[in-house]
Amino acid sequence: MGESVSLYFNDNPLYDMMISILVSAQYYENYSDSKNPYWKPKGGVDFSFPVDSDLVMWIYKEDLKVALMKMVEEQSNEYSRYEYISHELKFSKPIVVEGLGEELGKMCLN
Repeated sequence: MGESVSLYFNDNPLYDMMISILVSAQYYENYSDSKNPYWKPKGGVDFSFPVDSDLVMWIYKEDLKVALMKMVEEQSNEYSRYEYISHELKFSKPIVVEGLGEELGKMCLN
């Protein structure tokens, strides 16, 4: 990650709780060359952006969206392209639940 910045508000550090912003994007592949690109949609991809929660709470929603769109686009090159669709703030890690394969297997046997 980048350099740490020390900002304070009322003598309290602003950077204290990291969250994740999950961005859904459309993935495209170039089926031609860089001079005459032919972009074909290939499905969705998710990007995760760790960031301090205070920064997200103090910025305008539209400014956050613009920054995320820019960063997603910057992951593109002449052969693959990403286009922002939406984003969601995640304040905790997902709960992992094992056993779906077994459950689906039981359904297939019936």
